[in-house]
Amino acid sequence: MKVRVRTPSRLHFSMVDLRGDLGRIFGSVGVAIDRPNIVLEAEPAPRLTVKGFRMERARKFAETVLEESGITGGAKVNIVSDMPEHSGFGSGTQLALAMGTAISEIYGLDYSPERLALLLNRSRRSGVGTYVFKHGGFIVDGGHKVGTTGDHPPLIFRHDIPENWLFVIGLPDTVQGSSGKLEVDAFKNLEPPPTVLAGDVSRILLMQMIPALLEGDAEAFGAAMTGLDLKFGEHWREVQGGLYSSPVIEEGVEFLLEKGALGAGQSSWGPAFYGLVQGEARAEDALSQLEGFLNEGDRRGTAFVAHAQNEGAEVTVTE
Repeated sequence: MKVRVRTPSRLHFSMVDLRGDLGRIFGSVGVAIDRPNIVLEAEPAPRLTVKGFRMERARKFAETVLEESGITGGAKVNIVSDMPEHSGFGSGTQLALAMGTAISEIYGLDYSPERLALLLNRSRRSGVGTYVFKHGGFIVDGGHKVGTTGDHPPLIFRHDIPENWLFVIGLPDTVQGSSGKLEVDAFKNLEPPPTVLAGDVSRILLMQMIPALLEGDAEAFGAAMTGLDLKFGEHWREVQGGLYSSPVIEEGVEFLLEKGALGAGQSSWGPAFYGLVQGEARAEDALSQLEGFLNEGDRRGTAFVAHAQNEGAEVTVTE
């Protein structure tokens, strides 16, 4: 038996409510994209061996699943391709779920992505990464009950993204985004946002973003993307040092909007940023311009076009 897992990435648009005074906290909004990807191949073996990208981290995920399940065997794992860490694509969750899913398939454990996420210490705040792995598409999760541990955010809305809506993504060579302890500290050090922020975000999500998606209105969806990004950018200003985690991201977002993107923002803590456009020709034109922007003067970076991925991770099992 051989198992092959190919994950999506995600763009994280926004949290919903960081106050918790309604009994729930966090909630998050994002979308699955078809690149970059983690591709992992695994087969049963007497002991665990891992080669390829991020071997030690992947090994720890595998060991946790094997220990939890009581399996005495191992696996031979090869991580064929990877995505940038701490860059806004959700690389930690995708690696954890890819490895956990491979072990589950090999040994017939039938572990769901939600169970694996909890076991591997993912989805502590946002559930978007788990649900893009499971379902793909546009995701809204309902956050956690305040004061509880060991729960997974419920999926409260999921929908396909139209095929001709494309994301032009910039990845500047700059400091990595917050993750792990840095992210935890950022949440701890900030005062809860005002009630009006959670209200504004919820209103944009419920009365602009979701209806725009259901009606195929890319312009309104893009405006909602930008609006969500700016709302929480103001709240994060203290820990980011500005609306975005670096000046080049702010300049890049403004550049994309000036060049006709329907919406733009920073994914999670960055440094990845994105713009929404319609159609392949428009995407290629925006990509060319963004590549020029990212490599002008002392700036350096890469850019690419991604489609939304309306299906979850691709899991192939061959005997």
